[in-house]
Amino acid sequence: MSSSIPSPTDTAAWDSLSSTILASLTAAGALDPPAESLGQDVKLSAREMAQLIDHTLLKTDATKEQVQVLCEEARAEEFKTVCVRLGFVEQAVAALKGSGVGVACVVGFHEGTYSTEEKVAEAKAAVTAGASELDIVLNWPLLLASPPSYNAILADLRALRAAAPLPTALKLIFETSQLSAQQIVAATALAAAARFDCVKTSTGFCGRGASVQDVRLMKGTLGALQAMGGEWEGAGDMFVKASGGVRSVPELRRVVAVGAGRIGTSSGVKIVKEARGEGVEGPAQGY
Repeated sequence: MSSSIPSPTDTAAWDSLSSTILASLTAAGALDPPAESLGQDVKLSAREMAQLIDHTLLKTDATKEQVQVLCEEARAEEFKTVCVRLGFVEQAVAALKGSGVGVACVVGFHEGTYSTEEKVAEAKAAVTAGASELDIVLNWPLLLASPPSYNAILADLRALRAAAPLPTALKLIFETSQLSAQQIVAATALAAAARFDCVKTSTGFCGRGASVQDVRLMKGTLGALQAMGGEWEGAGDMFVKASGGVRSVPELRRVVAVGAGRIGTSSGVKIVKEARGEGVEGPAQGY
């Protein structure tokens, strides 16, 4: 498929693409501090909020009993998915059968630096166990290299897409706290070039979680890629997942206001109870 701006093939072209998009988005205010009132006009019911949430339990010492509670909560609140590690996928699939709640599994979590072969094996195992979505950690240290290893990242992502084709949804976790604005733009473009379905802010295990600026920048980059047409047209179908630090209704509304289409949090029950005006408890896992 032809395009007026084709997918880059070398470091200079990737740098040029990301810097051009960043300059455009910066001029449009994508990096400006958010207004205090941001999100106040986002009107969502408790159920609509639940349908945005990946109910998450990723701590390393999670137990089967805790995963069972996670699934019971997800079924009761009708969350979009539960998000767990590979060892709990089969259990979650069985517990959620017939509920309409999907099961997402993290891959390469949380460092992202595992080999392509290891991540492909993990992805295939997760799909075999019944996962409908995979949250895959970007090998972001390759973006910090000098020069950045764009083509190595793209080869890694394409191998994962081939290992887990549609209808399995692939989300690419960036770890935005460790990346510059231009690196976030580049990572978004790499995900689009590999035909991923989603770009996600963070693991919740390294630095701060999602910020309004991160989400706005990622969503803006997808729009800029879509506008290029040709082979980038699929970027318009991708969504942004804000994960890490979204623990209240106002925080959810703020990231939704700038383009988040999914929320990763362990505070899902707290959020929907807050939306219903019920008494709430603090998050159990802190994600």
